[in-house]
Amino acid sequence: MFSKMSKGVGEILEFPPDVAGEGPRISIIGRDTVLVEHYQFIMAFSEDQVSLMTRVGVLHIEGKNFVLNTMLPTEIHLSGVLISLRFAQEGGEGND
Repeated sequence: MFSKMSKGVGEILEFPPDVAGEGPRISIIGRDTVLVEHYQFIMAFSEDQVSLMTRVGVLHIEGKNFVLNTMLPTEIHLSGVLISLRFAQEGGEGND
């Protein structure tokens, strides 16, 4: 019920999608810190790749020496050397 209400209110008030909770919010600070909010679950985590399921597809974060600093139900904080970010459809590869 609340998700239906928040979408309606978000659309009426013209909130950006990340505020209305419709997609992930990704913040990058330099090349060494990544914050992802509104992810659904972690699909894979290693020292050089993190894959997160989001409402808009799978977010692949590639880099080196990743460390999981904070993991909350709706946000994740990573540190390491960021190389790339890309989205793929669930079960697919590439920038779909």
